[in-house]
Amino acid sequence: MGISTVWQTTHTICGSDRALVIDSPVTPCELAALRSRVAATDLIATHADWDHLLAPLAFPHATRFAHATTIQRLGRDHAAIAGELATWDASHRLRPRTMPDWCDAQTIFAPTTITSPVGPIEISPTPGHTRDGIALLATDDGVLVVGDYLSPCEIPSVSADAGWDDYLASLDQLDRLIARARCVVPGHGWPLDRARARTILTEDRNYIIGLAHGTRPRAPRHRADVSQQAQHRANLVAVRGR
Repeated sequence: MGISTVWQTTHTICGSDRALVIDSPVTPCELAALRSRVAATDLIATHADWDHLLAPLAFPHATRFAHATTIQRLGRDHAAIAGELATWDASHRLRPRTMPDWCDAQTIFAPTTITSPVGPIEISPTPGHTRDGIALLATDDGVLVVGDYLSPCEIPSVSADAGWDDYLASLDQLDRLIARARCVVPGHGWPLDRARARTILTEDRNYIIGLAHGTRPRAPRHRADVSQQAQHRANLVAVRGR
């Protein structure tokens, strides 16, 4: 796997020759380094946040796969998602990049199991952070890729479009998958062992329940971080608005 310098966004590489890459690094240099390391033929995005969608910039001819809800979201919100990439590039004085088109990606209907260079991968739907979202368990290696859940460096981010009930249901699903995993890869951060992943899951579950019940819980981690304070306020608004 690899970890970007931007938000510690992760990507996971399955195999080396004719590899599958899940999610993506962020910066042009990171994408170039990924292209030099591996020959990817297949790409999967866990969800449609822009920082997880850039792998086709490194592998434009690779086959793209995404969950049906991710393809729907990209069809609806492509301009806004591309605008977020453009804004980030401009703020970092980078040459503008074109957001890859995932609307023609091969559709994944989860739950399902696919084949990969590292054996079977079980795919489960995980809405809540966003309306779309999937987790992927490489069963032979015991590696669980969870998208934007269970981050050791960020608190939960609840989508108003999906909501806290979807988020809790996805945590329950991840809890079942963690029992079969030896390593958990969050969308932001670093790999977790089973015990640490379960600790974060419990903290996040209690936090989401507190939001849902209106008890105004404290953020589970990084309370002094300004960006996480802003995310906590956004979560309060997202849950209150339902």
